[in-house]
Amino acid sequence: MKLHFIINPSAGNGRGKKIWLQFEQQLTIPYEVHWTEYAGHTVEIAQQIAGQATEKNPACLIAIGGDGTIHEVVNGAALYENVYIGAISAGSGNDFKRGFATFENAKQIEQFFTFIDATSHDYGIAQFNGQSKFFVNNFGVGFDALVAITANESKLKNSLNRFKLGKLSYPYFVILALFTFKPFRLTVTQDGQQKVVDNVWFTTISNQPYFGGGMNLSPTSNTSDGELEVTVVSNLSKWKLLFLFGSVFFAKHTKLKEVNQFSCKDITLVLDERMAVHADGEKQLVNDKHTEIYLTTKRNGWKLAK
Repeated sequence: MKLHFIINPSAGNGRGKKIWLQFEQQLTIPYEVHWTEYAGHTVEIAQQIAGQATEKNPACLIAIGGDGTIHEVVNGAALYENVYIGAISAGSGNDFKRGFATFENAKQIEQFFTFIDATSHDYGIAQFNGQSKFFVNNFGVGFDALVAITANESKLKNSLNRFKLGKLSYPYFVILALFTFKPFRLTVTQDGQQKVVDNVWFTTISNQPYFGGGMNLSPTSNTSDGELEVTVVSNLSKWKLLFLFGSVFFAKHTKLKEVNQFSCKDITLVLDERMAVHADGEKQLVNDKHTEIYLTTKRNGWKLAK
């Protein structure tokens, strides 16, 4: 098996590089290092490595970075067999780490190579604008996507990352977005039944429970059950929405009547206007005002090295 580290040096305001230097001193097995240089580069690297993996010579790709880095590795490698994907968290939100096992030290990585301890997990698939995007954490439309995208692109988050406080930027941008975001109309089709929901703040499709730097949005999500959990939040005031984001850390939001949650194997969302969209916190380009998004899941579609 070949071991590859794919490192985002800018993750966590430089934490990716710092963490790698620690692991580099501890590792005693052969490996290759790949540094990412631009958006989408991780996908290209992962795809190239995964495409060369064989049954006799599989590959293990370990991402060092935040949720966005892991997201790109999965998008590059998930369609290939004979590939294991692992992670060393070096971002700010690190929701992947809350839902999946990650490596904490070099000894754990070397133990994996000795025993090949891996588990199979689902990934979600979002199809829109003629493209397919995979996600392992969640896919969001509306308010939560706006907050995630704004936080990721902000200088404030980078400043807080210097003190390992990057996740605190999310609550700040929640409050800021309250005064600019306008609820929207959403058409939902599931099991052949179509429903129109007005005054929607956000809809999140979850593969694992956490988003937004530790918010337990989808407590019942299981990464290996072949299903997605849908959360639709609508028809509530700005101040109740703020209360919701406070209660979601403790999963108390599920008791609110304005929160509708259900499980499904696939679902179609139709937006009536151009809207912020994210996959694992990464901005997605939605070109049309009336965009149709089809979401489903690939059960046990990738192997997690742990």
